[in-house]
Amino acid sequence: MSDDVRSSHEDEEDLSEGPGGAPPATFEFLVHTLFTQALMALGRIPNPITKQSVTNLATAKHFVGMLAMLEEKTKGNLDRDDRRLLDEAQHQLRVLVLQATGSDPGKAGRV
Repeated sequence: MSDDVRSSHEDEEDLSEGPGGAPPATFEFLVHTLFTQALMALGRIPNPITKQSVTNLATAKHFVGMLAMLEEKTKGNLDRDDRRLLDEAQHQLRVLVLQATGSDPGKAGRV
């Protein structure tokens, strides 16, 4: 194997472990990240930097839309556990947005 190929492969391995002990880059971690960002935007959990809970519905709807896009782009390619995780995250967020706004972001088309 050439040095370029070996270095490239080693870089990919480093990314899967994450720098500084970060979790590996997985579908589950991506869904949890988007879900957590939406919860922060809904004021349900405080921002870890400012320690304040602030509601920003436009941002929350953006993250709901990101999850909907992820669902569309991965349709037919997810295993049962990943599909369930994505469905549950979207359901919980839509309920929270509905509570906050009185409208379901999933009913008015993709957000």
